[in-house]
Amino acid sequence: MTMCKKCGARKRSWFRSCSQCRSGSGRTEAAGDAADLAVAGGAFEWAWRGVRAVVRLVVRALN
Repeated sequence: MTMCKKCGARKRSWFRSCSQCRSGSGRTEAAGDAADLAVAGGAFEWAWRGVRAVVRLVVRALN
């Protein structure tokens, strides 16, 4: 058992979040960094282009 640095409660292991105050491994920070990188790299733009291309193919196939 380890102690939470933020609230001092005992928690199971050092890499898990605290059950009392929910501070922990920083997954939200990693997700935010990944989202910023994706936006900067244009990943969402490419995904949107792919969705539009699939919709166009479906519409053409139905006509």
